Amino acid sequence: MMAASQVLYEKHGAAADPWMTTVGYFNALRELGGMRRMLDDDVSNRLRRTDRRGLAPRYVNEESELTSRISSSEIPSTLDQLGVRFTGTKPEKNRYPVDVVLATNMISVGVDVPRLGLMICSGQPKTTAEYIQATSRVGRDTAGPGLVITLYNWARPRDLSHYETFDHYHQTYYRQVEALSVTPFARRALDRGLLR
Repeated sequence: MMAASQVLYEKHGAAADPWMTTVGYFNALRELGGMRRMLDDDVSNRLRRTDRRGLAPRYVNEESELTSRISSSEIPSTLDQLGVRFTGTKPEKNRYPVDVVLATNMISVGVDVPRLGLMICSGQPKTTAEYIQATSRVGRDTAGPGLVITLYNWARPRDLSHYETFDHYHQTYYRQVEALSVTPFARRALDRGLLR
């Protein structure tokens, strides 16, 4: 996906900016950590040779992370850096655009960076509400549509089930949103329950 977005960028310039930053969504820090190692080694090496496959070579210059592993004081600067666009010119004040941001469910609430347009989910998020929230972080700008790619693992029954019922699930996923939990003997819950 990164090499394909580079092809679009070389053909169309700044119009392809929404797809130049790849957002990777992971269910667990362990999976994210594995991808971080692969990004530094395998992915970077492969991207340099993608011209052999008819795509454009690309170099990963800036990586970022939105997880509980970074301190809360770093989050605003990370979000600001995600807003930096690919323009083809040298950036001001050494603020380079981010090529890849790896995230866990932290991205699903409160992250509003309109320029993001490409997300790759590693496995189906744990809940439907989380799936809707996380995937709605891309494609928020009218300049370009968002693209979400979900990579299912055939060895996980939940992923396999979502794959087998993909169309139906996506046509009805607002009906599939899980109910919020309520403390059974909370004062407001008792008042509401006894009034009905």
